[in-house]
Amino acid sequence: MKVLHSVRTRIIMISSFLLVLFLVVYTITVGTVANTYALVTTSQSNSFSLSLVSSEISSNLDAVRALVTRVSIDNELKNEMVYSDESRLNDYFESFDSMIKSSPAYSIIDRFIVTDSSFSDFIQTGGAAIPSGRPLRQDYLLQEMSHIDRERGYSSVFYSDLSYRDYPVIAFSLPVIDYNSHLTIGYVYASVSIDALLDSLYNYQQLNEAEIYISFSNSTYKVDDGMLHSGPVSLNPVQSTAILTNETSSVYKDESGKYILNISDEDNSLEINLLFSAPGIFGTTSSVPLLMLGLSIGLVVLLIAVVLYIYLNGAIYKPVKKLSKRIEKIQESDFSQDDTINTEDEFGIIGRGINKLSSEVMNLMDRRVEDERKKIELEYKMLQNQINPHFLYNTFNSIKWMAQLQGADGISEMITSLSRIMKNISKRDTALVTIAEELSFIDDYLVIMKYRYGNTISYYRHVDESCLDIMIPRFTLQPLVENAIFHGIEPKGTGAIAIIVRDFSGTCAIMVADNGQGFDTRNEQPKGDGVFKNIGLGNIRQRLAYTFHDRADFTITSRPGYGTQCIIHIRRGTEDELQGDNC
Repeated sequence: MKVLHSVRTRIIMISSFLLVLFLVVYTITVGTVANTYALVTTSQSNSFSLSLVSSEISSNLDAVRALVTRVSIDNELKNEMVYSDESRLNDYFESFDSMIKSSPAYSIIDRFIVTDSSFSDFIQTGGAAIPSGRPLRQDYLLQEMSHIDRERGYSSVFYSDLSYRDYPVIAFSLPVIDYNSHLTIGYVYASVSIDALLDSLYNYQQLNEAEIYISFSNSTYKVDDGMLHSGPVSLNPVQSTAILTNETSSVYKDESGKYILNISDEDNSLEINLLFSAPGIFGTTSSVPLLMLGLSIGLVVLLIAVVLYIYLNGAIYKPVKKLSKRIEKIQESDFSQDDTINTEDEFGIIGRGINKLSSEVMNLMDRRVEDERKKIELEYKMLQNQINPHFLYNTFNSIKWMAQLQGADGISEMITSLSRIMKNISKRDTALVTIAEELSFIDDYLVIMKYRYGNTISYYRHVDESCLDIMIPRFTLQPLVENAIFHGIEPKGTGAIAIIVRDFSGTCAIMVADNGQGFDTRNEQPKGDGVFKNIGLGNIRQRLAYTFHDRADFTITSRPGYGTQCIIHIRRGTEDELQGDNC
C-alpha cells in the first residue's frame, strides 16, 4: 500500500489519467470536427448539384410562363378574335405554332391551347401528347382549366383529362384581354409534362439513392423511381434556424435525426428538399485526411507523454525520494548533515533548508535544556520570596481586634471587608464562582468604598434567587462596579449604583448601572484602576466568550451625562454545552 502513495506512482497515475482524458477529448473533438466537415462537404456537394437541377426546372417554368404571357398579349391573335366577321383562329395557327416550337420550353410543353371566351373555338399545338391523347373537346378543356388558380395563373400537379393514362402535368393560363373594351375575349392555356420537367431530378435521385421531396404551390410530393408520389408528407425540422446556409440553400436537422437540404426559388413556388443521413467520418473520402491527421497528432502526443514521464521521473521523483529518506532519518533523531541533497535546483533549496532545520533543532534542544534549568532556578527563588497569605490574615485580625478594643467600629468593619477581599483574591484554584460569591465580594468592596466616599454613593441590589447558583468567571462584576465609581460617580461628585439580576425563562440577565457622567461608546472604553488595574470591559467580554462561547453576550449602553448600563445575558446551557464549556 505504501507504493500506491509514492510520488512516482502518483506521477504515473496522473500522467496516465491526463493522457487518457486528452485522448478521449481529442478523439471526440476530432470525430466531431470530422463529422461536421463531412456534413458540410456532403451538404455543399448536394446543394451545388440540386441547385443546378432546381435552376434548370425554374428556368423551364419561367420560360413557359413567359411564353403564355407573350401569346396572351399578341396583337395578331387579338385582331383575329375581335375584328374578324367569324372566328378564324385557324388562320392564326401557323404564326402560333412557329412561336411555340421556337421557344426553349417547347421540349417540356405537353399542350399549348388558345381558345375564345366561349371555349367553342380553339387551336392547339404540342409534342407527342396530342396525337396519343384524347381529342380536344369543350368539356375536356373546361375540366383542364378548372385545376388552375385564376389569381396566380397556374396549377399544382394534376393528372390531365386529355390523356388516356395517368399523366401528371402542371398547367398555366392567362386571359386574352381587349384593351379597348377591357373584355376577356379568350384564354391561353399551356400544360407542362412533369416527367419532362423533372427528368434531371429523376436522374439525380437514381444516381444518389437519396430521398427527395418537391413542392409545387404548397403541395409536396415524394420523388421515387422516376415518378411523383402524392400523399401525406411530413418534413419537420427540429430547429427553426438553419445549421448550414448559403445563398440558394439551407440545411436543417429533422426530428428523426436526419438532415434536410432545402432549395427554393425566389418566389417560393418551387421547393426541393433532400432528406439524408449524417455522413460518418469513414463515409466520405474527404474526411479521411482529416482523420489521419488527427491520429498522427494523437500518436505524437502519446510519444511526448512518454518522454515527459521519463523526464519527470528523473527531475522530480528521484530528488523527492532523497528528501523523503532524509526526513525519515530526522524522525529517527538523526540530525546529521546530508550534502547529497544540496543540489542547485529548487529541490536543493529544500534540501539546504532541511539541513539548516536539523542544525537549528539541535541548537534548540540545547537551549531548551538550558532554559529548563534556569526556569527551575527562578521557581525556587519565587518560592523563597513568596509571602504566606496566612500571615496577612492573622495581621488583619490583629488590627481588627485592636480597633474594636479602642471603639473604632469603622476601622474594624473596613479591615474585615479587606480581609475577605484579600482572601477571595488569593483563591486562584478556580476560575468560576457563583453569582452569590461574586455579589458577596462586591458587598465587601462597597463597604470600603462607602467609608472612602461617604454618603455620595448609593447602592441598590435586586437579585432573583434562582440565579444565585449560576457560575460566572471570577471578578466579572467587580470591575464594572469599580468603573462605575471611578469613571462615572467620582467625576460627577455623587450618584447611585444598581445591580439587578433577573431570571427570564432560562436566561439570566445581570445589569450593573450607574447614573454617573457616562461616556461615548465610540471612544476608547475605560479600564479599571482600583483593585484590578487595566482589567477593562474588553477583558470581561473576552473571558465571557471563552467561558460560555455563544451562550453569553455583553452589551454596554452609555451616554455622556446620563450614566452607563452594562448588561450580561447568560443562557442556561444543555448538558452537552456545559461539557463543552468545561473543556
